[in-house]
Amino acid sequence: VALRGLFIIDKDGTIQHATINNLAFGRSVDETLRTLQAIQYVQSHPDEVCPAGWQPGDKTMNPDPVKSKVYFASV
Repeated sequence: VALRGLFIIDKDGTIQHATINNLAFGRSVDETLRTLQAIQYVQSHPDEVCPAGWQPGDKTMNPDPVKSKVYFASV
């Protein structure tokens, strides 16, 4: 049985995101778009990461555990 799958592959051919769902439930187009936008953002801003639930225009984080405290102090 074929399951529902989604793979986001970047311009270099690297899989950046993969999900496989049971037949009983579908995928979210809104979440797929958000994930794609986050991937594109961090690829063009390599010193930043997008936190969970990030939307374009939202604050990003520094990937360093100590420097990320700046982000967490502001949310």
